[in-house]
Amino acid sequence: MNIKFLKAGSGDSILIHHKKYNVLIDGGNDSSYLINEVNEIYSKEEAIDLLIITHHDDDHIKGIIELVKSIKNGNYGKDFIKRVLFNSPRKILGLVPLPQNDNLLSYKQSFELENLFLELSIKWEQCTEETAQIVFDDLKIDFLSPTSEDLNMYSSHKSVRLSDAKCDWTSTMSELEKYIDDENQDTSLPNKCSIVINVECDDKKVLLTGDVTPDRLELIVLNLLAESLTDRLSFDYIKLPHHGSYRSLNRKILEKIKCNNYIFSTSSKRHYLPNKRALLKLLKFVKRDKDKLDFIFNYNEALINLQITEKEKEKYNFKLTPNNKDYGIII
Repeated sequence: MNIKFLKAGSGDSILIHHKKYNVLIDGGNDSSYLINEVNEIYSKEEAIDLLIITHHDDDHIKGIIELVKSIKNGNYGKDFIKRVLFNSPRKILGLVPLPQNDNLLSYKQSFELENLFLELSIKWEQCTEETAQIVFDDLKIDFLSPTSEDLNMYSSHKSVRLSDAKCDWTSTMSELEKYIDDENQDTSLPNKCSIVINVECDDKKVLLTGDVTPDRLELIVLNLLAESLTDRLSFDYIKLPHHGSYRSLNRKILEKIKCNNYIFSTSSKRHYLPNKRALLKLLKFVKRDKDKLDFIFNYNEALINLQITEKEKEKYNFKLTPNNKDYGIII
């Protein structure tokens, strides 16, 4: 198995390859590299065996719309996408017609994608923590969130955007240490309804968090801990929620996790993400031995924007790793 965290603008686009199987999770808001990867899949006479859209934010769904439009225009074939998991607002709430409200770009895009699916006779399913494990050979995909209750509470009038009012890139890590409390957390219901996925294969365990909120992620962690009968959850890699926002992490979560490798998926061109304070939370609260934490970026530009010095890396004992491929990261 390999997992590619593609350069996808300010959002996520994750492509899992395992033997002849391909799983696509989100499409970002820049589909350039995604389309290249899809072309390669098609050239091998393979398909997208599973498409997962974690939620309907622009920076997760726009690239999928462009991909499906390409199928509509005669590329790839109508059967190229085999199965779709997508908690679209209209499917959940019956939002017809489209609600007339401000700041609803993501809802309009969700409706557009639903209409494309209908035109192409592509069926899609809701996904919750109760969705059965999906297996491709020895690749196992488990769904940890959202809950059915949260989907039922989904409100079409809540904003889907999360941004920080202030950039923290120009401040030193020492200066920022006193500003990493958990008082200002993301609580938005649309983000809480993100699909959260655990991927296991080849003795590798990867947590993909979408834009999930910290209160929901904390419950996921507690549930997994209860099942595992351990004091800390171990992962080989964690894709951090909401592109490295400090508002999406808290101490209660991080103290229950054992992981050395954290992935930041963003071009760093929106909302001053990732936050340097997110790195500090990880460094301060993740329980570790002597191993350095490795912060991995699918865009080198995001790493550079953080303005972290060599002295800071030495003082806080961590590494910064830029993208290892032109298209982003492969693990």
